[in-house]
Amino acid sequence: MADLETNNPTFEIAVKLQQNEKLIKVQQDETSDGVPVFKCYSDSKMLTEIRQDHEGNWDQLWGELEQEDINRVGESILNYLD
Repeated sequence: MADLETNNPTFEIAVKLQQNEKLIKVQQDETSDGVPVFKCYSDSKMLTEIRQDHEGNWDQLWGELEQEDINRVGESILNYLD
């Protein structure tokens, strides 16, 4: 059986969303085309699912965040992974 923690690493980031600091648990996954996708949870509920396109823009695959908040989450993920 595959080790989900190894294959789909999780980590936490702190992001300011709508004027409030949130601690977000991020689970990294991969799409069938090999592009990383990030499932983001807050208070044990899925908040958003995002990925970075080939031009460096962040796209929301699931959720209802404003683009500005999507970008903040994406930048925080990149900073964590860097």
